[in-house]
Amino acid sequence: MDNDKRGQFSLKLIQKCPVCNHDYTEGKIEILDEAEQGFLAYLTCGFCSSSIIVRVMTMPHGLIGNAILTDLTSAEVMDFALRPRVGSDNVLEMHQLISRDSSFMDKLRRF
Repeated sequence: MDNDKRGQFSLKLIQKCPVCNHDYTEGKIEILDEAEQGFLAYLTCGFCSSSIIVRVMTMPHGLIGNAILTDLTSAEVMDFALRPRVGSDNVLEMHQLISRDSSFMDKLRRF
């Protein structure tokens, strides 16, 4: 099966909206990113306007996909996708910053 047919098959697996259970036939599908291993899609229900982000990847033993309900727009999804990844150094730096500022932890506890 070539890559185009895999993508079509993968999207057919997601047939109903997880919020209102209506078919996605009336909805909007945007392919946000494509790579040799898979794609990132954004689906919007035509009935309730809820949206999901779908990542499908082709692996040696078949297709793997995950979907998540979101309130982000497709532009916001791409905004986050294009940002640099958070690395371990970033996490350590944030931990040190929080550790030095006890008032920060107090503010967090109030939420």
